[in-house]
Amino acid sequence: MPGVDDGRWYYEATSMAEIHQRTTGEGITVALVDGRVNTEVADLVGADIRPHEPSYCADAAGGDPYPGTSTGPDAGHATSMATVLVGRDAGLDGQPGIPGIAPGITLRTYASNLDGLPCHTPRGDQISSDDTVRDAIADGADIIFVPGTQEMSQEVVAAAQRAGVIVVGAAGNDGGVLTGMPAVFNGVVSTGTLTPDQTLDPGSVEGPRLSVVAPGTGFRALAPTWDSYGTTTGSSNAAAYTAGVLALLWSLYPDATDGQILQALIRTTDGEVKDTWTHDPAWGYGVVNARVLMTVDPTTLPDVNPFIVDDPNVVPTAAEILGTAEATAPATDDRPSATAAPGDVDGDASGTGPTEAATTGPGIGVVLGAAAGVVVVGVAVATVLARRRRHPAVAASDHHDAPPTDTRGNHG
Repeated sequence: MPGVDDGRWYYEATSMAEIHQRTTGEGITVALVDGRVNTEVADLVGADIRPHEPSYCADAAGGDPYPGTSTGPDAGHATSMATVLVGRDAGLDGQPGIPGIAPGITLRTYASNLDGLPCHTPRGDQISSDDTVRDAIADGADIIFVPGTQEMSQEVVAAAQRAGVIVVGAAGNDGGVLTGMPAVFNGVVSTGTLTPDQTLDPGSVEGPRLSVVAPGTGFRALAPTWDSYGTTTGSSNAAAYTAGVLALLWSLYPDATDGQILQALIRTTDGEVKDTWTHDPAWGYGVVNARVLMTVDPTTLPDVNPFIVDDPNVVPTAAEILGTAEATAPATDDRPSATAAPGDVDGDASGTGPTEAATTGPGIGVVLGAAAGVVVVGVAVATVLARRRRHPAVAASDHHDAPPTDTRGNHG
């Protein structure tokens, strides 16, 4: 497959250059809640990146906060996430650079997880990323992207969803069951990791809260010395890819709501447009398909987040997200069931059964946009969202920059 050796396959195999003839994400604001970014790398020059200053970390409780940007190795992960999203493909010394999935977005960064450095809150409070989410909402974020596990409350995640913000979280890299925040929370788009040959990466996690899988293995990334390239693997990459393609669609249809954008996502997994779907613990609701996603007009779809389940065992509850006293079942089949057994999945596009599908996947046509996939009936449960406003678009600025790498540690 083109781009596998140099780590650019996620861009080339999913027709990003063709999609960018229609949209690059203009008018959409994505908030990256991670570490500090290096806003001076060549692949980010010209991108609209706006770091929050200062960071949310201090070297001692009650101390002065670190700056929100860094040129040190601690900026590796967040800079890598930024280049996946808004990379300008500038390159180093004649080498190919890193092309971004949604280079036209406004990227706001919030540093609350500093690799290799202590992170005490300047106020001396318990460490939490709640303030980053609150600030991102106030700053007009349309999508909040968290590429790793960060401590945050169910209340602030519910508040983001009530404000009409899509929350995307990396599902993890240990090959076990999805447990990290915010990916485990109700209504969050949690992402597993797909390889270039359309199998699940060995580190991809599973469980009832897994939403989708997306390209994430072997992505091109800058070394933390900023003078060479390598490749990285992890659900952070998959989450960045997913956040980017959602931004592309939302830019095409700025009047769509968050619920409608997510309806389009779940209805176009596995390479075809469908009205029904079901859940597999290892694949979620299927493989994100950027090409087919761009063929759907989300404003024609129900205004309901399909990843919210009305189940008292998940948090936040549907009622907390919707701001209602209690949840009631909708009249239409627009939400997935709270749980789905592996046996409920008929198989993948190649005709394999549910056991094989958990490891082999739906085939190369899925990511490339060929018509292939499973259509199975899912049970819809939960409440219909009261409509929330879209955030106004944030004007572009001259600010730019953000880079590095993805590992299999605490990050996604």
